[in-house]
Amino acid sequence: MAQLVHMRILSIEDLEESLGASRFREFIFHSEERFQKQLAKVVRRVTEDLAIQAVFVSGPTSSGKTTFSRRLAESVRASGRLARVVSLDDYYKVNSVRYDAWGRPDFESLDTLETDLMASQLADLLQGKTIILPRFDFVTRTRSMPEENQLALGSGDLLIVEGLHGLHDSIVGHLPREAWLGVFIMPWCSLLDGRQLLGSRDLRMLRRISRDVVHRGSTALSTIDYWPMIDRTEQQFFPQYLKQADVYINSCLDYEFCIVAPKAYHHILSSLQEYEDETLPSSIYISPANSLGYADLDSAVAEARHLVAACEHIPMVDHFEIPDQSILHEFL
Repeated sequence: MAQLVHMRILSIEDLEESLGASRFREFIFHSEERFQKQLAKVVRRVTEDLAIQAVFVSGPTSSGKTTFSRRLAESVRASGRLARVVSLDDYYKVNSVRYDAWGRPDFESLDTLETDLMASQLADLLQGKTIILPRFDFVTRTRSMPEENQLALGSGDLLIVEGLHGLHDSIVGHLPREAWLGVFIMPWCSLLDGRQLLGSRDLRMLRRISRDVVHRGSTALSTIDYWPMIDRTEQQFFPQYLKQADVYINSCLDYEFCIVAPKAYHHILSSLQEYEDETLPSSIYISPANSLGYADLDSAVAEARHLVAACEHIPMVDHFEIPDQSILHEFL
């Protein structure tokens, strides 16, 4: 059973003291080094124990699961063991979106995934069979099985499975317990200025806003309005997943408060201005049947204003190169 450990607690004063070219470069280095040390412990474990056939990576949205899994695979390969990554995002059910009472689409619940297909393919892989991995198209919400997606594992190879529900019994329960390692990843942090300005949930929301606006054509208020759907799934499943895990990875990078938060802050301000001007487009996370365009716009606006008030205290840093391997690239 993993436990949340080594919470990152920072103050606005800590961030201000990191400013300046050489100091901020060092701040980045130590933040990334802390994350790398956590990763290295997992690499050591799976390269020293060849009985571990699979690593299952779970964690809430905007925790860095995808980049962590890729870096884990690369590091394991560099140590001499072949590793392959499979994403549960490719196992979404086709054309089966349902909505909550307010019109939010459910992309979070376990039963939005073809867990039977995943379990069947996992069993085949670990028996040495060749499978064709599915590929899910999020725009058309269709799934294909392209021939180039063939995958087979050789003796001693490692399978890495990452996804929101990567540690659910329906996924991991088909393997002997000694044959897999569970990893739970999530930023766990608190930013203070006499009081708590931002917590872990806030940081993940800022990460998600930054990613959604840039990569998904969302508005900040769309993402915030959708968050109650995310909250419900996390409250239902994640205590169980943390218990299933062997290792907890804290994916908070101290310096991201100066980079991700200000970027998200500007997206939120823009969205609030559209709200004030009555030019706010409908949410991308809403049922077409919802004529209001949002599930609970008043609550989303209140949350947005809370985030703006917190972010106004944070120093912004421009023109710093983020290391190529950083998980922050998922959110920028």
